[in-house]
Amino acid sequence: MKHRTGHLFKRGSSFYVRWTVEGKVFSKALRDENGQPITTRRAAEDAQQKLMAPFAVADEAAALESIVGKLEGRKAELAKWDEEQHPALPLSQAWTAFLASPNRPDSGGETLYQYECQWSRFADWMKEKHPGLPLLRDVTRQVAEEYAASMNHGKLSPNTYNKHLGLLTLVFRVVREKAKLAVNPWEDIQRKRLVTHSRRELTVEELRTVCQSATGELRTLLALGVYSGLRLGDCATLRWGEVDLARNLIRRVPNKIGRSNPKPVIVPLHPVLGDMLAGTPAESRGENVLPETAELYSRRIDAVTDRVQAHFKACGIKTWKPGTGPDSKDGQRAVIEVGFHSLRHTFVSLCRGSNAPLAVVESIVGHSNPAMTRHYTHVGELAAGRAVAALPSVMGDAKPVAPKRDTEALLSEINAVAESLTGENWRERKTALLALLKPGARDGQTAPEAGN
Repeated sequence: MKHRTGHLFKRGSSFYVRWTVEGKVFSKALRDENGQPITTRRAAEDAQQKLMAPFAVADEAAALESIVGKLEGRKAELAKWDEEQHPALPLSQAWTAFLASPNRPDSGGETLYQYECQWSRFADWMKEKHPGLPLLRDVTRQVAEEYAASMNHGKLSPNTYNKHLGLLTLVFRVVREKAKLAVNPWEDIQRKRLVTHSRRELTVEELRTVCQSATGELRTLLALGVYSGLRLGDCATLRWGEVDLARNLIRRVPNKIGRSNPKPVIVPLHPVLGDMLAGTPAESRGENVLPETAELYSRRIDAVTDRVQAHFKACGIKTWKPGTGPDSKDGQRAVIEVGFHSLRHTFVSLCRGSNAPLAVVESIVGHSNPAMTRHYTHVGELAAGRAVAALPSVMGDAKPVAPKRDTEALLSEINAVAESLTGENWRERKTALLALLKPGARDGQTAPEAGN
């Protein structure tokens, strides 16, 4: 960097300094603090530096401004080059980028299907409402709020609404770098307060009506729900390799907890369900127990749900909560009260109604909380088999047969429960022991539950 420092020259015994600004030459005699001419070079150089300092600073500031300008221009060039070489992520490619990212959650197939449905809804809305915003980073907070408002007019339940916003937040977070997002527009949008609505259980008469009028794979699907307590996804995709007809049980790792707690639940086969499954010839047993239902479930989960709901409605059962849906006076959305999950509630209720210990029922239906599951690891097949065998026959084409019991198996069961007894679980273990010691435990009969 060249500064204006001028140059010294001497006239007679006195020193002078000369400098040039925009072609004009200036000169000045150098004097000391007392106003006397400077006659030594050392003093002249010091005086020259003080005199020319303001000019040097001005030159440096101008030079710095020039450098900043050049840097900004270079940054703009680099940004343009980067945009050309690595363009921002188009909205149309966002879902593919999300699936390919190693940073996304390791979600199961069912969850990803739900995610994709939610994303497709948003993508279709963007095409309709904002066709001129093709990039993911074009989705501003204002656009996000507009979309949230379009869902927030009674069409979606609070739970569905929150899950939808959660999915959009997740996708934008996972592809943030690739999409060159400065902020995630979904993070600060207020979620709705959750009000839970549980499915009601069905009466035995409703069960008989629903099950006996069903045909084909739907009949078997409902029987699995009634007599196993498994969720829809587990029933619809049950594999023959998980059915042990020789030991009369189903061994299945529930889809819901399979990733966090891959421990199978053991479900004894009710005689009615066992007869239905055994009715399929061995040579006709492929991968899935219900091949058509499993294939449909893999493509459209909601299609299987709709089929079950339509059957319930055809049987005269209202699937929505009173005062909602068609019964609503103000157009309130339908709150589903009866569905396939009702069969799970019914299974638990019938087991408990037959005096099956809570620990036994929990072991059959499985528990999503691993800490709770540990309390039921010692419940054996004997107690579980008794609980399931006590369920009423609702299919109309088979008579339950009490499972055979022997003294050795009963003692083994009692011993296993006793060994699992701890200071924390003694109440549950006590209930299980009392159930095993009831009169008729050896022949499968159920006696009134003993007092605690």
